[in-house]
Amino acid sequence: MHGQPSPRILLLDNSPRRLATAWFGKALRALGCRVSACHFWKEARPVALDRFDGMVISGSPASAVDDAPWILAELELIEQAERREMPVLGVCFGAQLLGRAYYGQAAVQRSRQVELGWYPVCRNGQDDPLFAGLPEQFSSFQFHLEEVLPQPDMRVLAYSTGVAVQAFRIGAKPVWGTQFHFEVTPQAGRDFLRKTRRVYEPQDFSYEAMIAGARPTEIAPQLLRNFFNIL
Repeated sequence: MHGQPSPRILLLDNSPRRLATAWFGKALRALGCRVSACHFWKEARPVALDRFDGMVISGSPASAVDDAPWILAELELIEQAERREMPVLGVCFGAQLLGRAYYGQAAVQRSRQVELGWYPVCRNGQDDPLFAGLPEQFSSFQFHLEEVLPQPDMRVLAYSTGVAVQAFRIGAKPVWGTQFHFEVTPQAGRDFLRKTRRVYEPQDFSYEAMIAGARPTEIAPQLLRNFFNIL
């Protein structure tokens, strides 16, 4: 896109408090993107994809296997993006939604090992433009009760001790998902955890133990820059 108009990004913000708009919007605009955030939480909205060059799908407390109207509307947008060969990046719930869109509901299941807090993520050695220049191992914020399972034609790009698919690409398509929240800074993670005790305390996680492991996700700027370069 060098020498051309700034790429136009559609950000599907699936968080109740529009957290993704703040977390992704600033970083994408700093790269030179024009970002339009659409708040899809519990409400389907009409979107004209011909106005955009790429799409980012955020995390959410919702389950990607639910059939709520707004979730079905996002699945339809993913199908439209597929027909347009539009680059798409899904994060956490967004990645799970991509897994469902391409492989069916059975591709998304409850995590055997719930990851809440900061965890090491390992690449599996595959070359891929989204991960160009990234280290083989890095730390990132995680907050999920579900995960995507390995599938035929899925290129698994990263894993963690408890989750086999931390990042994937749909074959050779410009479609990627990351289970980890690379966009969440340590302070944003601490703030988020402070407000979500009702989710993690029943899972036997403690706030103090989780924030003790807070680490910045050093790869975030490079990963977003790589996505920008793909547009």
